Amino acid sequence: MDVRYVEYGPGDLPPLLKAQVLSFLRIVWPEGFTGDLRYRDWITNPAYEPQHLLYVAGDLVVSHLEIVHVNLTHEGTTYKVAAPTSVLTFPQFRTEGWAGRLVAAACRRIESGDADLGLICCEPHNQSFYAKASGWPSLPEATVIADGTSTGQAILMRLLTPKAQQQQDDFRRSPIRLENEL
Repeated sequence: MDVRYVEYGPGDLPPLLKAQVLSFLRIVWPEGFTGDLRYRDWITNPAYEPQHLLYVAGDLVVSHLEIVHVNLTHEGTTYKVAAPTSVLTFPQFRTEGWAGRLVAAACRRIESGDADLGLICCEPHNQSFYAKASGWPSLPEATVIADGTSTGQAILMRLLTPKAQQQQDDFRRSPIRLENEL
């Protein structure tokens, strides 16, 4: 069966593909589906205008990524941020390069869009994968705070506008405070 690349805008992901992504997310990130969110039927907060990039074989999800859009206020300046998230490849298709191609496509899209900066937050053991796929530099001295706690995540960032580029040192010196995606 041929694997093909598809894209869907906010709210346009077909129900069958959405169900597969949600099922995978429930297994990989169960903390996003507890308590009041136990019956959650959405992938990402719709306010973040998620754009879905996928590789599919017929109606079967091979690999998925979404680009979310948020405003980030850092050191008194508000930036438009675009970030790849919810990156997953079903186990039967791993090590074939699907997720890497999605990350590269997402980063190209982010770089050609209107965001001030592109941001990847990942577990430290995934940093080399994202660096290779995105071509974005890491900020080893940067820290991310979510819900008042340091996440311990690695940061890769592309400063896309003069506004962001002029404040490059601020991102290294002072924690980046993100809202919980849920």
